[in-house]
Amino acid sequence: MTHPSDPIGAACIGVDVGGTFTDVVLADDTRIWRAKATSTHGELGRGVLAGCRLVAERAGTTLEELLPRVVRFGLGTTAVTNTIASRTGRRVGLLTTEGFEDLVPIARGIRSAHDGWLVPPESLVDPECIAGVPERLDRLGHVVRELDVAALLVAAERLVTDHAVEALVVSFLWSHVNDRHERTAAEALALKFADLPVMSGSALLPVIREYDRTQFALLNAYTSGALDGVEALARELAELGLPHPPMLVHSGGGVISISEGRRVPATLAESGPAAGVVAALAVCEATGVSDAVTGDVGGTSFDVSLITRGEPSRRTRGDLMGVWTALPMIDIDSVGSGGGSIGWLDPLGILRVGPKSAGAQPGPACYGRGGTEPTVTDALVVLGYLDPARFLGGEIELDRDAAVAACARLGASTGLDARRVAQGIREVAEAGMVRALRTRFAERGFDPRTFTLISMGGCGSLFSAAIARELHIGRVLVPELASVFSAFGAATSDVRRERTQSVGFAIPGDPRDLGAVVDNLVAAVRADLAADGVPAEATSITVGAELRFAKQRYELPVEFPGGLDTADQLAARDRFVADYSARYGEGALVSGAPVEIATLKATGVGATTRARLSAQPVGEPGPAPVHSHRPIFGGSPSSPPETPVVRGEDLRPGHSITGPALIDARDTTVWLPTGCTARLDAYRTIDVRISL
Repeated sequence: MTHPSDPIGAACIGVDVGGTFTDVVLADDTRIWRAKATSTHGELGRGVLAGCRLVAERAGTTLEELLPRVVRFGLGTTAVTNTIASRTGRRVGLLTTEGFEDLVPIARGIRSAHDGWLVPPESLVDPECIAGVPERLDRLGHVVRELDVAALLVAAERLVTDHAVEALVVSFLWSHVNDRHERTAAEALALKFADLPVMSGSALLPVIREYDRTQFALLNAYTSGALDGVEALARELAELGLPHPPMLVHSGGGVISISEGRRVPATLAESGPAAGVVAALAVCEATGVSDAVTGDVGGTSFDVSLITRGEPSRRTRGDLMGVWTALPMIDIDSVGSGGGSIGWLDPLGILRVGPKSAGAQPGPACYGRGGTEPTVTDALVVLGYLDPARFLGGEIELDRDAAVAACARLGASTGLDARRVAQGIREVAEAGMVRALRTRFAERGFDPRTFTLISMGGCGSLFSAAIARELHIGRVLVPELASVFSAFGAATSDVRRERTQSVGFAIPGDPRDLGAVVDNLVAAVRADLAADGVPAEATSITVGAELRFAKQRYELPVEFPGGLDTADQLAARDRFVADYSARYGEGALVSGAPVEIATLKATGVGATTRARLSAQPVGEPGPAPVHSHRPIFGGSPSSPPETPVVRGEDLRPGHSITGPALIDARDTTVWLPTGCTARLDAYRTIDVRISL
């Protein structure tokens, strides 16, 4: 058996830079340490290094001694997410086919609700920064009008000189079928404007739908300056002794090199939540769960994702913080119900929570950093769910009086005292989480009673049992690393690369034609993985497709586990019809309707050194020792005035807890309402059973 003071061997580090805290996980073959440091916006490296130094200290060493032993450094960063959310990206110029300059402003007629109005999605490029270029292909890729390179360069010069654009995008009509014009244009622009990023839609994502493809290129150009802080951090880590550059977590739940992140920075959006889902997959594997829903309560949001048959739900396009784009990613929904979400009254005097967040600075009022508005965290302090003296293991002492004062100020105009306001904030936040989960199940046609809820985030476990009961979910899993789960995911994600190509073949299509496309995709994915340093023997590649009924606009993903012959295509069609029926109802089916393969996709996974969950011996079953009691206000009517409190460090595998009870761990607190029971398993996961 290892001892905490035993020397650290080959180690993995995972980091997740969140809106409030930077989480760090350090793991060797048998042990895991974790730490939280305050995020430093605008100085990403400072917060990351502070967290790494703290976790090294907990492992009994220094960062300088630790880094040379690190064989894997995974980093999930909000740098790209923050750039999109704050709309602080580069000024982008778009060069498109002459006559189609309004493609992006029209936005395919997509409209969303904003302040009671239906408005187009926010554009990443100003209309005056869009220029048409003489060129044209037909839908088969045949040249109708040759590209005028001279006119292209004149238009680009005007955008740079007159409109001060800082990045250029070229996206032509039908370029996913024939990319010759677009490739020539991108090469000419890169040669003339060597100091500017130049992005090509067909090079980044050669799929049908000009708007989606163009938006993806625009998003990459817009966020092309977001990784400057990451590269500076990589240099500093190398100077401190890190032998391998950090790998960046992307929205698909894998990791890529910094150079690949620089090429397609938009894929790093939502990397933290995606890493959390990857970590949840490890818990599913350890506990034998195949269908799960993740609920991640962070500082600013509540993130939801589904895992079915052991695989996360994915999407290839949709809304990303108000921007519609094609973006292959784990399908995650977010609502503004995080620990830092602010409670407020709308013009009708109705209590709302979020989406505005107190963030890391000034943070919730109880942090004592100047915050005055009540947040979800403040409400949890007022109600007794959080012990002010033990927040983050006692590293930060919360100011309960400040939390009470913030809640009281909000309630002054309505005649409510601080405790009733706090209870209202908690209930509104919880209702938002329930609504997000219920919506996700309804949209996918799944029965929540067949799923397990995996609780993630620092304060997620204070809500998870109540959420599960509301949705008739009978089981909740709270991993030991719940509060730093995205950081653990960053340390356990494999290298993952995807290549996609639109095809538009009716099923059954000619296997030779499909095979030629797949061969090209597979070869490109192998080259991508090799460029990321993955040896051929550690590579696995799967082939999938997006299928749709002929002439419909939207597709569903289907894997091709066998081959591409007629029998395989017909089997894929049957799986598509079954999934379509489950999602939209049998009444949406038309008997005998033709199905077509809209796109083919090759996904490559490179197995790397990574952190893993380790099992411990399970002792004799028995109740966990009660350390103390504290009052919980606003719980169920049957809750006693003084609720038993169990400390996380006193728990051993095999221990059981019966609600009502609180479990106080170093960096999270678990609330077990009356009627719930929990048991600590071999992986130190709290397995909660909900009485329905």
